[in-house]
Order: sequence, then C-alpha cells, then structure tokens
Amino acid sequence: MAKNWLARMKKKFLRLHPAWRVYVILLVLLVLYNEVLIYVLQKFKWSNIYCKESSCVRILLVADPQILGKTYDTHFYAGLANYDSDRYLAWYYEQAAEHVQPDVIIFLGDLMDEGSDSTEMHFEEYYTRFGAIFPTHPSAKAIYIPGDNDIGGDGRQPLNPLAKRRFRQYFSERPAWVINDNLTIYNINRITLEMTLNDPRMVDGTGADVSDRYMRIFVSHMPVLDTPSSFTYTAIHNLKPNVIFSAHLHVSQFARIHRSRLKMINYRPLSQDKRTAYKVHSFDLSYHQDTQELLEIIVPTCSYRMSVPDIGYGYAVIDGTTLKYTVLWTTRRFYQLISYVVVFIVPVGLCLLFGLYKFMRDHCTCRPKYTRLPM
Repeated sequence: MAKNWLARMKKKFLRLHPAWRVYVILLVLLVLYNEVLIYVLQKFKWSNIYCKESSCVRILLVADPQILGKTYDTHFYAGLANYDSDRYLAWYYEQAAEHVQPDVIIFLGDLMDEGSDSTEMHFEEYYTRFGAIFPTHPSAKAIYIPGDNDIGGDGRQPLNPLAKRRFRQYFSERPAWVINDNLTIYNINRITLEMTLNDPRMVDGTGADVSDRYMRIFVSHMPVLDTPSSFTYTAIHNLKPNVIFSAHLHVSQFARIHRSRLKMINYRPLSQDKRTAYKVHSFDLSYHQDTQELLEIIVPTCSYRMSVPDIGYGYAVIDGTTLKYTVLWTTRRFYQLISYVVVFIVPVGLCLLFGLYKFMRDHCTCRPKYTRLPM
C-alpha cells in the first residue's frame, strides 16, 4: 500500500515543471528543518549543571506559559494557532525536563491566558489541556502558583475571588513546601498579599535563630523587590530568603541589593546576550545571607506568544550553599512561521505576475500594421 502510494507520488513529482520540482524539494527541506532539526540542534546548546553535594536540588522553572483560550481570539486560524502553541510548549517542556532531571518543577504563574474570567466548562477544558502539555514528572514535586491571568489582580483587572478559589482547588496551591531538611520554598503572593507569617524551623527549642541551617526560596509571579511595600518588607524580615524567583516581565533579569536599599532596585539582563546566553551563573547564598544582600532572578517566558524574542526555561541547582543558574533558551518559533509565509507567498506572487503578463499580452490593443503603397 505504502509502496504504491510512493510510486504514484514519484510519478506526479516527475511530471512537474523543473522549477516546481525545485520548489517542492526546498519546501520539504524547510519543513524538516523547522519541525525537527532546529529543535535537536537547540538542545545541544543547553548547559549542564553538575552537583558537588549529594543533597543538591535540581529545579526547573516554568514562567508564563499562558496557554491560549477560546474567548478572545476569534480569527479563522485560532484553532491552528492554539495547536501550534500547545505543541511547541509540550515539546520543549519534555526536552527541558529530560535535560534537567528535576527534583522540583515550579510553575511561576500565568498558566492560562483566560484563567481568571473563563467559564467553569472552559476552565475544565484548559486544565485538561494544561495537564497534557505539562504532565507531572515521575521524580519531581510540582509547585503551581497563580499569576494575574489566572486570578486577576494586575491593576487593570481586579482580583477574582472565584478564580482564586478555583486555582487553589485545581492546582493545590499552598503557602509553603518543605522539599527536604535543607530547603523550603515559600509562596509569596503579591497579588493576594498572602504569605506564611513565620516558619517554626527557623528557631530551635531555646528560641535561638537557626535559619542558616537550610535554604529558603521565595517564589512569586510578580517581582518581589520591585516597588517594595510593607508586604515586601514583612516577608523579607520574617522569612529571610536566600533567593527569589519570579516571572511576569517575560524577560531574563536579576537584581542584587542590600535589604536596606530596596527603593533603589535596578534589574539587569541575565544571559540575554550571545556571550553569556548559555553560561551557568554561580551565586554564593551564604555570602548573601551574611551581608544581608537580596538576590532576585526573573525567569523568562516559555511561550513564543508573549511578544518577546527570547524565550526559555529557568534551570537552577541548589548545591550546598551555592546557587547555579542558567537559561534553557528555546527557538524563536515566530521566525519559523514567517519562513512558511514567505515560501508560500513567493510562488503565489510569481503566478499572479505571470497571469497578469499573459492577460496584458492577449488583450492589449496592438497598433495596426500599415502596408506600403506601390511605387
């Protein structure tokens, strides 16, 4: 059956004009490159992080996937756009998880584009789609925190209490997660202004501060140190974070600043140039704790639909008192899609020009021929 089909296709191909044969070959090569080869090549660029301590914790950070909904995008190609976006997210998430072999996977909010105002029926559908794109990992603890697209509260759209309860019900959001004896992760929610007020592990039976015995990570959708408020100061004072991971801005940035100078915070690019794109950055967390310096890392979006050119996943390792961090950059899907548009437009344009030329040639008014009179 397959042999007969191939034989028929070969005959049809050989009947084509040589120019069309070249075009078909180029189109097939482009599809193979865009849909297979480019993904494989990109993986070879990713950095590996090696642990020195046996108790090190490997973390995969997923920011702003914002899977597309059905309500707002009414274009005729919306279904195809959703399919392509889901496929892109699913493929790279699987490869990133395979590369990192994480102990913890943290989803930093904005899981859905229409999570805050979707109907129950649509939310159930989006939740099922999300689970298919980002399945649970057999050896990793999954942590989900909400973003403004999930529960509202970004200034333009007020906090939706119904969406907040729904998110907690579906994604089991918690105030904190004890990963092991060496690491605790705190949910610092700048949207709802909720957090753990204190951690009993930070003091011993005598009331002495023993917080230096383990690492503490803040996770927040919105940056914690940006425009600090009383909520920010309380969280920092009570829980003393070693590092903060946040999202929302869609770009890779970081900030280091003393806790007494928060109003002078300035975020800088992290791994956003060719020279340092795949570099593994190392931070001494014990030094930050001793000097009371705060470290916040903003993880870039993993979706190509967020109108930023650089997209990827955060990869962090807590190795003793050292944080190692890099970005697993992914391909710029929009460029691939534009290449398809160009490849399809060029022959269509040439056909139109050829058709116009034929029409003009066949229907133009030719000048009458004059015969010479005999002498």
